[in-house]
Amino acid sequence: MEVQTARCDATSEARETHERILEVAQKFFAEKGFDATSVRDITAEAGCNVAAVNYHFGGKEKLYLESFRAMLESLRDQRLAVLDGLMRRDPMPTLEEFLGTFAEGFLDPLVDESKGRLFLVFVSREMLDPRLPSVVFLEEFIHPLVDRVMEALARVGPPMPPETAMRCVLSLIGQLLHALKAHHVLTQLDPPDAMSFDLAAFLEHFVRFSSGGIRACALNEASVRSSLIRGETCR
Repeated sequence: MEVQTARCDATSEARETHERILEVAQKFFAEKGFDATSVRDITAEAGCNVAAVNYHFGGKEKLYLESFRAMLESLRDQRLAVLDGLMRRDPMPTLEEFLGTFAEGFLDPLVDESKGRLFLVFVSREMLDPRLPSVVFLEEFIHPLVDRVMEALARVGPPMPPETAMRCVLSLIGQLLHALKAHHVLTQLDPPDAMSFDLAAFLEHFVRFSSGGIRACALNEASVRSSLIRGETCR
């Protein structure tokens, strides 16, 4: 019994050390970048010995990958859970309800939580000085999110070709990312800019602007198809 208890304690301690290193590494890599962050900095802050990084992660490069991936997975899963909950509703949400819920679920973790802000800084650094295979961000974050939004839009939005729907989805995400960046830039000014981010006002604008744009795109596609059909008939 004592041996089993000792093993459980050791496992629990190892898990706690692993999580502590990961949390400190995320902060340092985001704030200082990969090159300016040393393993010694991380382990000193995490309260463990230098060898712990190799033991738990296999080196600084793999620790960087796991730091980035852990943030990606957490935010991705939060957003997918919001979408899944919405699409299980009965009756089916309207396009406006879908857009509002999607935008709120996308923005909330990044506007209000320190981890979300840290993630934005981390991503910005990675874009300026890439250290990871590009497929990590695309395959583990962008593609799952875009695929799920495409599925939802096909159910709640007007009919349109997949390529048009894809452009609409990318436009939605682009608006949200730009709003986040503007929010962080404006709120970091001293004093904060008068145009500081108002989440409720932005969500209202986002829903109105995006629903109108999506319907206009679908209407244009329908008009083009109708013209082509009439042209074929005349021939």
